[in-house]
Amino acid sequence: MFRFGAERVMDETDEFSYSLLSLAPINKKSGPGTPLEKEGLEYVADNPGENFHGEEDLGGGKYFTTAYPDFAVVEACVNCHNNHKDSPRQDLEVGEVVGGIVIRIPMD
Repeated sequence: MFRFGAERVMDETDEFSYSLLSLAPINKKSGPGTPLEKEGLEYVADNPGENFHGEEDLGGGKYFTTAYPDFAVVEACVNCHNNHKDSPRQDLEVGEVVGGIVIRIPMD
């Protein structure tokens, strides 16, 4: 549902975009796509509860990019990730950072 909502927003506006990404994604499309996304995901994983902010140049434009931690808040999250056949991790625990919500806003 998160991806569906993000794709709908991208169809409607170019004023911002958001995505749910992970360093250990079940769906390979949900991995970091830029060096700054990777840096942000590593930061929120290493600093639970903190956010990451940076600027990046993409396709000739400058963007403010931020990452907020996405926590495995209930056992259902953990069970799904740990038991999914495509999951690169099977040791996730409740309360751990699974990935991050990455928001990108054009600065031009």
